[in-house]
Amino acid sequence: MELIMMDVLNGLKYFLIYMFSIAGVLFLINKIKPLPKELFRKLFHFVAFSSVVVMIYAAKEWIAAAIIPVGVIIINYPGLVICSKNEKFTTMFSERRPGEMKSSLFQLFGTMAVIITISWGILGHKELAVAAILMWGFGDAAAALIGKRFGRHKVLRFKFVDHKKSWEGTAAMSFVAFVFGMASLLIVGNVPISNCLPAVIVAAPMAAITELVTGRGYDTVTVPFVSLFSIYATYIVMGIV
Repeated sequence: MELIMMDVLNGLKYFLIYMFSIAGVLFLINKIKPLPKELFRKLFHFVAFSSVVVMIYAAKEWIAAAIIPVGVIIINYPGLVICSKNEKFTTMFSERRPGEMKSSLFQLFGTMAVIITISWGILGHKELAVAAILMWGFGDAAAALIGKRFGRHKVLRFKFVDHKKSWEGTAAMSFVAFVFGMASLLIVGNVPISNCLPAVIVAAPMAAITELVTGRGYDTVTVPFVSLFSIYATYIVMGIV
């Protein structure tokens, strides 16, 4: 137990170094030359969700890697409670609804903890955790940025879909999710390309469709789980596991 706690503390140390160094650069750039609000928002999201790589590599055991995001919630929540009362802070991060930052903290890092537990702890494939989170994170950013800039064909046919979303944004998410899914499996898991290619070909469009139909910002939860189980289900069909 002592070794696990040391592992957790070590992981939190590297997380804080990573988070504050990259976030500090973003704040400095934004101070010198203000970035578009949506771009700044997505860049900050990048810092948060990409930290899953730090957690996976910093921890020696899956249980420590799963506890680290819980520690992140505990450390950051009081600060967000205080900062959320500052109008300048909420404006900078373009909060779409009151308490969005606090809700996002719980959703993202809570999802990370569960995804790591399932991927590494139960299934024994830590690369699936990295793939699931990065496919959502980078894919969601692509969907938002490309959709806002080039999204001329809105998804109007389905009543339950946010009509601000576009087919261009969905296509962008599918492509970017494919790229980062492949990179995660190849680099983190050292999975042969013949195995990861079919898995990601299935998972990437599934992730994009899930993001399209998920409302109220809950794609932070739904997309990683769909990506994880899509890849693993393809592994099973192919007889890899």
